[in-house]
Amino acid sequence: MGEILNIFILAILPLIAGFLIFIGFFRNNTVVIRRFAKYFNIAYLIYTLSFLTNYNTNSELQYVINLKNYNILFGFDALGLILSILVIFIITICMIVAKSTLAAKQKLFYSFALFFEASAVLMFCAQNLYLFCLALFFEIFCAYILISNFAQSKGNKPASSYAILSFSCAFAFMSATALISAVLTKHSIYPSIQNLVQASPELSSLIQFLVFFTVLLTVCTKLPIFPFHKTMQSIIEGVGASLCFVFLTEFILGFFIFIKFNAYALNYIFGMIAPYLAIIAMVNVIYFAFLAIGSKDLKTSFAYFCFSQMLLAIPALAAINIDGICGAIYQIVSQSLILLGLFLCYCFAIQIFKTTKLPFMGALASHTPKLAALAFVFTLAGANMPLTGGFVGKFLSILGGFSTEVYTQNTIWMCTLFIIPVFILGMIYVIKTYQNIFFGTDECSDCKAIDLLRHRWTALLIVAILIIILGVAPYYLGEILSKYADMIVSMFSF
Repeated sequence: MGEILNIFILAILPLIAGFLIFIGFFRNNTVVIRRFAKYFNIAYLIYTLSFLTNYNTNSELQYVINLKNYNILFGFDALGLILSILVIFIITICMIVAKSTLAAKQKLFYSFALFFEASAVLMFCAQNLYLFCLALFFEIFCAYILISNFAQSKGNKPASSYAILSFSCAFAFMSATALISAVLTKHSIYPSIQNLVQASPELSSLIQFLVFFTVLLTVCTKLPIFPFHKTMQSIIEGVGASLCFVFLTEFILGFFIFIKFNAYALNYIFGMIAPYLAIIAMVNVIYFAFLAIGSKDLKTSFAYFCFSQMLLAIPALAAINIDGICGAIYQIVSQSLILLGLFLCYCFAIQIFKTTKLPFMGALASHTPKLAALAFVFTLAGANMPLTGGFVGKFLSILGGFSTEVYTQNTIWMCTLFIIPVFILGMIYVIKTYQNIFFGTDECSDCKAIDLLRHRWTALLIVAILIIILGVAPYYLGEILSKYADMIVSMFSF
């Protein structure tokens, strides 16, 4: 009974909650719909957090339901559980902020936000390959609906580009999954991710390479690599504060698919080409960092900054050691929260100035001291200051890179060295942007500058506190991550 209840709550209940809103169960009462979605998500987040507090770090998977002994349909590993909590938290913050940023179509927004959340959590806990593909398609569909209806500018074009590119890669991913499932079924093996990990050494090199690069193509659309970044850049430029969970979740899902399939399930191929992936990632990181500093548009520069910071996880993974893998995961978790805080602050500033052009912004601190204070905390975290989560992720990434023992360790060392100038470039970007918006020439003398409303202040304060907690006390999360990283490293032999 307990297993059935768990699977109902984790995988089905968000769908039911979204469906109740979608069919008009609350009679299109926007206040009731908003409160129901917000409080439901808070309760859902607390319940999912209870899994983390009871997590057994000595177990590879925490089963939600286990059918026929070995046919695992649902189950959380450490990475899936942590990223699920992260996604639910981000969506909860966006629902709180949406109170004053969403003008119309609230029923559609909250219902599809819950559908989107359910599909993401299902991807994190699904162990069946077919179910994973189904959740992937549903996630893309929900993201398309949200982007096309709620993007502030140029909504239809980025939504269509996103749908075409993502669905094309998802179909390629599904084809690779069908190939793997056929091979496993031929050998009387149930088509699950865990069985793929165990059976991958027996698969032919051609099949492994084909599946690896097909999965990598899907990853490139979510964790953007040049030239695949244009679609995600358009989305970031077009969405507002209430919809930032879409592109942040896309980053998180891209990283999850990469480490779950490329680094873990197909570890033989990953061990061979990891140094080349590290080089490609570092070239993109530096390229996007320079573009971020050079751009005069706030949202465009922020998009490049996002790409630069998120791709730093790839070289850390390529080190294939415990510190590097822990650093990569910590980088994704902490950077997602930092980007969430920065983007919300930037969106609130854009609402006041009525422009995204940095030269026409300035001296906002004297008008909105609360916003300036919280933006300062996020700026310090974005600059990787000690006692913030950003510092811990970067430090572990560098430590892992310099302590690698892979056969091409010189390549990994060189890529790790380039993280240091990226630190400096990122610091220049966030400090320069903060200076531009909150100090300098007063461009807000004729603006209706209103400081943070209570719900906005609460949401940003929670994000800021969590970022500081990740920097001050990383021990509990680090213990879980080290066990997971040790499991992955044990799959490789050098």
